[in-house]
Amino acid sequence: MRRLATSFRSGLTEDRAILVGALLVWILFLAVLATKGVNGFRANSFLSNFIAYLSALLFVLVPMIGARLWRHRPESPLAFLGDLFIAGGLGDRLARGAPMLIALTLFLPAFSAMKSAIPLFSSYVWDDTWIALDRALHGTDPWRLLQPLLGYPLISSVLSILYHLWILPIYAGGVWFCFFVDNRELRSRYLFAYFACWTLIGVVMATALASVGPCFLAPILGDTRFAEQMEYLRQADTHFPIMVLDVQEQLVAWHQSGSAGLGRGITAMPSMHVSLAFLFFLAMQQVSRRAGMFFGAFFFAILIGSIHLGYHYAVDGYVSIAVTWLIWALAGQYVRRRDEAEPEIASAMA
Repeated sequence: MRRLATSFRSGLTEDRAILVGALLVWILFLAVLATKGVNGFRANSFLSNFIAYLSALLFVLVPMIGARLWRHRPESPLAFLGDLFIAGGLGDRLARGAPMLIALTLFLPAFSAMKSAIPLFSSYVWDDTWIALDRALHGTDPWRLLQPLLGYPLISSVLSILYHLWILPIYAGGVWFCFFVDNRELRSRYLFAYFACWTLIGVVMATALASVGPCFLAPILGDTRFAEQMEYLRQADTHFPIMVLDVQEQLVAWHQSGSAGLGRGITAMPSMHVSLAFLFFLAMQQVSRRAGMFFGAFFFAILIGSIHLGYHYAVDGYVSIAVTWLIWALAGQYVRRRDEAEPEIASAMA
């Protein structure tokens, strides 16, 4: 236990700047919500988020440990696992990454509460601007340009599944960067950018540029300009399940009831789906060419899916890509300067 405690303290030291930054933003979120009489500390949301991260950790650990058991086929699997946890360094690895996992667990519910509270701080007045900008850039609504290529129920259904799989980079990806990325520069760069994207893109810009997006335009603002697109999706759902439709209805219900739980709230500009998919692509292309190609394709599917499925205007994604790239570049500068200032820690983690 003493060894694990030492590893936990090492994690606090190694990640202290990111952890302190995340804590300060978390406190700021709670304080800002309190000014509107909103309790941002919802125990059920934090518990749900913790369970999700714990499930993701098991999702990563079980195949990894299972592969080692299959490869070595020890006479005593329990003794083998104990040795892997202690002598093999797995326990130290988990303890060192635990402070960052705690930060991730606390952060996302506070973000969700802020996202749900956007109508308390800003009105949804930007949709007309983004619609006009989309049409100026593309000559028409971008979903119409995509429709000849994507407007088939099976394709729409596949895109809706991929759009839901976006959650994997958040949880399984977060666990992987917390515990299993040994490249300290890449790990810190990703985590720094991750918190910054949620904060700057998901809260600050989303509040300042508040809009609801095509699928919520009619139920929330009474604007039917995208009724044809939504009617296509409902018709496609009679052939193959378009999973996003039920989620969109639930988000509207939560919005109308003022519910502020995990994963709730409505905002279109900029797109966090596109931002985090692009961020994960930027990080994974540093891991390997194949990983970069795979997650580049995933990012592209999320980008076109965000338009085709009615969640976003095209410019929502374009802005997210530009700002996420800028954050990634700044995160790289931060990490390099940190490692120059703390060469002893950087060499120990190399």
